[in-house]
Amino acid sequence: MTSPLADSFAKALERKPPERGQPVRSANVEYTYREPHSAWGRNGYSMVSNDFLADVLAVLIARYGMSPVQSAVLLFCMGRQVEGRLRITHIKVARHLGVERANVTRALGSLENWHMIQRRANSLIVVNPLICFKGNGDLQRDALEQLRQDARAALRKHYPEMREDVVALEQAASESFPEFARPAVPEPRTRQLAFGDKDDVEEQAC
Repeated sequence: MTSPLADSFAKALERKPPERGQPVRSANVEYTYREPHSAWGRNGYSMVSNDFLADVLAVLIARYGMSPVQSAVLLFCMGRQVEGRLRITHIKVARHLGVERANVTRALGSLENWHMIQRRANSLIVVNPLICFKGNGDLQRDALEQLRQDARAALRKHYPEMREDVVALEQAASESFPEFARPAVPEPRTRQLAFGDKDDVEEQAC
């Protein structure tokens, strides 16, 4: 099966050169294919926001705004999502990470408050497509629009007064998932944490 571009080139080569002017001596079409990405594991790769990694995630981890479990749960969800979604239970995430299920549940709650993920029914987790997405730009656009429609529908359902107030509805929808704003970053700690530090308590961090 050939592509439309290849067909157009083939048709152009079949045409006779113009009668006037210098005749075409030869013509060639050469196809050069890009080298595919090489990524570890069977899940390939996702597009991830560089600004999110450098300006949000790295800073939150360094200043301990995110606990180790929160960071691990977010990275797990980012690595397992397809078109922004993954279906998995809290207990399966906990087993994979080797932590308590209760810590995973608290971590997911914090990430949801930060608009990084959203929990849905039937063990569905939605990763904010603005920070990480596995799929092309068209699929990302469609996923974002669907999430925004979901937000509008939820607002209309729970706040009937917004049904007629289009301006207020759009304002509220723009401030809900999947819009993203960097969460507040705590002040730098006075000393570094080491593995096994007694102050590094997940119950407090979550």
